[in-house]
Amino acid sequence: MSEKDALSVDGCAVFYKQSKFILLDKQLIEFATIAINRPDMKNQHDVFNRVMPKDNIAVICFFESRVTGARIILVNVHLTWDIALADVKVIQTGILMEHVTKLAEKYARMPAVKDKKMITVPLADDGVMPPHVEPGPSQEYRTNTEIPLLVCGDFNSTEDSSVFDLMSKGRVPPDHLELGNYQYGSFTRDGIEHPFSLRDSYSLTKGTADELTFTNYTPSFTGVLDYIWYSTNTLEVVNVLGPPDASYLSRIPAFPYWHYPADHIQIMTELVIKGRKDKKQLPEREVDFGSGRG
Repeated sequence: MSEKDALSVDGCAVFYKQSKFILLDKQLIEFATIAINRPDMKNQHDVFNRVMPKDNIAVICFFESRVTGARIILVNVHLTWDIALADVKVIQTGILMEHVTKLAEKYARMPAVKDKKMITVPLADDGVMPPHVEPGPSQEYRTNTEIPLLVCGDFNSTEDSSVFDLMSKGRVPPDHLELGNYQYGSFTRDGIEHPFSLRDSYSLTKGTADELTFTNYTPSFTGVLDYIWYSTNTLEVVNVLGPPDASYLSRIPAFPYWHYPADHIQIMTELVIKGRKDKKQLPEREVDFGSGRG
């Protein structure tokens, strides 16, 4: 890709502390490429005319805690922004969750990290080696829904959208209004679904003084488009970052602005992994750290 073309492409990045987590796998999801190569979609005009021109992507990472051995799937996504492409947004989300489901099945079978002590821990920012903590054994997960899951990013979708329905309810029927009369293979024949129990991290602030009423603040639109979804059976929200100060906003017509360099604001959540009564440790076997795509 040329430097000029790169300026108009939306990307995703995941940053993590190597001193706390081991990256077991990473996958790049290119929605357009996947859609045009699906057997049930590759010959359909709507895929070529509506989905293929959009270069949006997602990144899926699989981590293990160096200390506890707990594993977690982290997904970062950026859907297309165009309000006229609500169908494309839910197709992109369907492709994403389909891949998360399949990868989680693979990750549930992934063997333990053989020797965490041999995996280098980087120096801290000040050049000092972090204090030594005895690493815990890798935890075992029997099914794909037992692995803690976070799906976050810019969904460019409001609470009344098919994207929100799919993430929060686990299913969008084939006759959903936003799918219209478009043809997208099994997604428009059978509907779109995923097996995870997901909730928006900020849902707990609804109706309170801390409710997040927007993540996008522009002259033409103010509303929530960004979300941090978490698996309710494995994770629990402890805290969330509050909204910008109301008195400050009263003086600012829109973002970007001096203290907010983008039209979207930062959102953040603090979570804990729920305890498991049936927690098991995996027998130590070798893990292939080179199987993921860059």
